[in-house]
Amino acid sequence: HLTSFNEYQILSSTRCLGGAASYATDKFLHRPSILSNISSNPSLTRYGDVRANNAFNPFLISCHAFSTRGRKRPRVPKMKDLHSVEEVILTAYEHRDVMSRRDFSAVWARIPQLVSRRQPRHQPNPSSHEELLSKDDTRRMLYKIFDDTTNAIEDCDMRELTGTILGMAKIVTILRRQGKRKGEDSSRVILRELLLNKDMKPKVELFQSFANASMNKLDQFDARHLSNLAYAFALIDFDDGSDLFDHIAIKAVAKRNEFKPQELSNMVWAYATMNRPHAVLFEAIGDRIVASKHLKEFRPQTLKDTVWAYAKAGVSHPKLFEKVANHVMSYDSLDEFKPQELSNTVWSYAKAGVRHPELFEKVGNHIVESNSLSRYEPQACSNIVWAYATSDVPHPALFRKMAIHIVALDRLVRFEPQALSNTLWAYATAGVSHPKLFQKMAHAALGKLDRFTHPQDFSNTVWACAKAGFRHPKLFDKMANHFVGLDSFHQFEPQALSNTTWAFATAQVSHLDLFENVSTAAIQRKGEFNNSQHIANLLWAYATMGIVDKQLFSSFVPTSAKLMDSYNNQALANIAWAYAVANIDATSLFNDIFINECVEKKDGFENVALFQLHQWHLWQTKENSNTGLPQDLLDSSYNVFTSEDPTVSKLQEDVVAQLSSIGLDPQEEVLMDSGYSIDAIVEVNGKKVGVEVDGPYHFIGKGTSPLGSTVLKRRQVPSIDGIELVSVPYWEWNELLGKDEVKRQDYLRELLGLVEDNRNDT
Repeated sequence: HLTSFNEYQILSSTRCLGGAASYATDKFLHRPSILSNISSNPSLTRYGDVRANNAFNPFLISCHAFSTRGRKRPRVPKMKDLHSVEEVILTAYEHRDVMSRRDFSAVWARIPQLVSRRQPRHQPNPSSHEELLSKDDTRRMLYKIFDDTTNAIEDCDMRELTGTILGMAKIVTILRRQGKRKGEDSSRVILRELLLNKDMKPKVELFQSFANASMNKLDQFDARHLSNLAYAFALIDFDDGSDLFDHIAIKAVAKRNEFKPQELSNMVWAYATMNRPHAVLFEAIGDRIVASKHLKEFRPQTLKDTVWAYAKAGVSHPKLFEKVANHVMSYDSLDEFKPQELSNTVWSYAKAGVRHPELFEKVGNHIVESNSLSRYEPQACSNIVWAYATSDVPHPALFRKMAIHIVALDRLVRFEPQALSNTLWAYATAGVSHPKLFQKMAHAALGKLDRFTHPQDFSNTVWACAKAGFRHPKLFDKMANHFVGLDSFHQFEPQALSNTTWAFATAQVSHLDLFENVSTAAIQRKGEFNNSQHIANLLWAYATMGIVDKQLFSSFVPTSAKLMDSYNNQALANIAWAYAVANIDATSLFNDIFINECVEKKDGFENVALFQLHQWHLWQTKENSNTGLPQDLLDSSYNVFTSEDPTVSKLQEDVVAQLSSIGLDPQEEVLMDSGYSIDAIVEVNGKKVGVEVDGPYHFIGKGTSPLGSTVLKRRQVPSIDGIELVSVPYWEWNELLGKDEVKRQDYLRELLGLVEDNRNDT
């Protein structure tokens, strides 16, 4: 076997002068490879007639191609006519001495078209180029083709350069998507060696060299190849930190009228994918599209990718969205649109905040009228309902159709956490009730908890369940344990922290570790809370659960006060009530500014808010001697607070009956000066005592820990009305129901502090 250097020496003596072959001799031999540190393979066995001899003869490589100037250079087979990666590799290797740079570029353009296919098995044929290659031979050939390509990259023109870069970028994308497979073809293994690091990220030095070569020739690029260049680097998310993309944008703006629809779409898609929202470029391309007489040349995918790019990049262009929507509306039928194209289109409008009910109605009706949704991927289903909920476009038939489809699936294995959480969020936000859907998705979420790592997915899931009134304590508890174990609450955005605690409080699921972790994270990031609703919901959640975290409440006084003018009516009431429950001094928050906000919004308070404001007023004036509500607002809140007709449960009737049996003559449903109603008042040893029969709804999740409202009443009645208050919790009384009345009466005597010797007198 000859060494690579000896092979080059022999071949160079037979090559013709000038042209591609001469270039290969000068450039390929002497220019070092960017992967020169990778050892070459020793095997140099030729294929064809000599394969059986297992020997190498360099003069069998079509030497007639290089013998004289008078002969015409042999034709290189067209790569597009080859049907397997193996055939492309072998053909390129055997013709490499006569291949032009454009031919090499065609190799890399063809490989990604074939690499994802299942290659057919061929019978060995000595006269065919489709023989099976060993892994070592494939490596040797592919490395040589790769080196010949990269060594000459700086001399390529725009077409050759973009063809090579785009081809390799597509290969990288395919290999990363497929991952490593057992028993995979050797060509995939070697392509991965050449283009990817072990962490499956593209080789920086390789694509950096491509970026440098592109920058040097950018003035020569036309519109098509500018688009392809940006698209190629975006495919693999390669950003070398240079200003290459800025230069591409400048060139593209100048040539904007030369771009075809697909090239316009690819250009903005690339910048959005790379998170480089170049304002001038996006405005120029948007204006160019809007100025078009029609969009008939824009295919559904092109339309979808265009609006997706603007939505993803956060670049506003209302006229563009209106133009695209009107064009889609002009279709007699949307059968030409694939499910993903419909999904991404409505998602883009929702994400961009562009409301177009007519477009959504047309898309929704098309989906509802479809015979089956089997072609709709989980992410597409999720994106569609999310878009309708976000845009506040009601379409009950669409939500029903989608829910029936999802529930009918055997399992939701292909629903990733984001798709699960966003789907639940959409149904809850849209107010569409579907318990079977929630049950199925909750079960699926429990089965893949280890894949829930993103705070937003956790927050959206529990928020949706709480919002929809779907109780699933096991799901809440398991998810809370999972995220507490991850110790990742410092990564939660303020909204996620707020929504998570709001969900647990609304669903009345107690999890002290969760609330402790959220409190720590919220205190550390209190400066990032710039939304009054998030603050109000966070503090309301702690108060509702009866968790008085003094450090948390004290820390948020300045932040809450700073946002006073942005609270809506319910948020004002929530934050006032929360501090009343916590009993934390907040004079700098509840001052004249707060009172004025309440007065200005007085006509917008609903009954729930007025109920809370009355309790806050009691805390301010009766417990702390501070300024409270003005008289007209106080009258309104008091009337609401006292207007609810009391409901007497069987539990309460039984307790009152036993109080009468021991001669206490209880007064039922007594309205106190504070406005609170007491279940029963009795006189014991010359003083009045209030008896509260606390049923399950007075405790968190019908458990044994009192809700914040229960804690507040137990504190305010003795403080304001001056009477002792005792509680008969439901679980203690239920334990006595199976026993005789004497046991229940003894329980009440002990609770009220009645002396045994005075039993008969009493």
